[in-house]
Order: sequence, then structure tokens, then C-alpha cells
Amino acid sequence: MNKERKNLLVFGYGLAVILTFIAVRLWMKHGLSLNKVVLLGAAAVFCLLTSINVELIKPVYTNWMKVAHVIGNVVTGLMLTIIFYLVFTPVGIFMKLTGKDPLQEKIDKQAETYWKKKTVGSENPDRYKQQF
Repeated sequence: MNKERKNLLVFGYGLAVILTFIAVRLWMKHGLSLNKVVLLGAAAVFCLLTSINVELIKPVYTNWMKVAHVIGNVVTGLMLTIIFYLVFTPVGIFMKLTGKDPLQEKIDKQAETYWKKKTVGSENPDRYKQQF
């Protein structure tokens, strides 16, 4: 079975199950009404179309995925913005106020070089065998 067919099957049957669950949940909470019958009908149609010919739901699937990608891009950008301003910005401000410089980026005008001297003989060749 190719990947596209599998994705269509999962989408068709999955959407039918989700619509059925929503309709039954609403029915149990608020009683039977037209909108619950419409949801159950839509679930039945998706289940029937998927079982008869999975290619029939392909236009719905492609449009659904386009909308999902747009929503995913918006949510990703929003989450990254929130994380940046709520996590990294306060940490940066705190480090600036306390004078911390973990990367040692301060410029020293009297220093001849920024290279760190390595002590000879401190390396053990066995540590290269198992790096992780």
C-alpha cells in the first residue's frame, strides 16, 4: 500500500470516527437535534466514501492539508515568539544585569590573543574511543 493511499484511508476513517465522537458526545449532553444528525450523516458519508473508493475523498484531504499547513505555520511562529520573549529575553536581561558572560565575548584591549593555552599531556587517547 502506498503512502498516499494510507494517508487517505487514515483521514477518511479518522474523520468519520471524530465526527461520530463529537456527535455522540453532544447528543449525550444536549439531546438529539438536527446538527447532531448532520454530523452523524457526514461521518457516515466519509466512512462510506472511504470504503467504496478512497480517491473520492482526495479533494477534501488536499484542501484540509492546505489549511492544516497554514494553521501549523501560524502556531509555530506564535509559539517560537512566545518562547523567545518569555524565556530567552528575561534570561538575557538577567545575565546583562548581573554581568555574566558565559561565552567570554568581552573585548580585552590588553590581551595579545584570545586563544586558550592547552596543557600538554592532559589528553587521554582512550577518551576518543567512546565519545558518547
